[in-house]
Amino acid sequence: MPRIILFTLISFALISCSEEKNTDCSLVLCAADDSIKLELIADGENVISNGTYSLENIDVSGNSAEEIRIQVFPDTQGATTGLLEISSVDWQAGTYSYTISLGTDYEFDLEVTFGTTSDPCCGDRLTVRMLNSDEVFIEVEAYSSFYTIILN
Repeated sequence: MPRIILFTLISFALISCSEEKNTDCSLVLCAADDSIKLELIADGENVISNGTYSLENIDVSGNSAEEIRIQVFPDTQGATTGLLEISSVDWQAGTYSYTISLGTDYEFDLEVTFGTTSDPCCGDRLTVRMLNSDEVFIEVEAYSSFYTIILN
């Protein structure tokens, strides 16, 4: 009897190891993450959600020829109440530099580095690898979809 049990266990182990591990992508949602979402904080308040700045007095300019799109979401749900979103369909893996102006009060340079994932289900998606600035403090929380910029 012990031989039969041992033989059965070894057989199960060999059978389970011999199968190729195919990833089942049928339940995977491949959402695009090709935008930079910024929460802008001055004096402890979100300057987009409190109405201090809107799309009309926010300017984003870059040092390359790609066309960028900016949107303002003053009433978002969840972890923050207002976001500035910067996106471009022309972005590829690499580093881009931008100057963000909020009216005449704030101006700061922002450098973003994009990379691609090698996900078996979603392919080569563009993701933000690094976001930095020498002029403002950037707070990054794990598993967050936005970056917090502390304006001084």
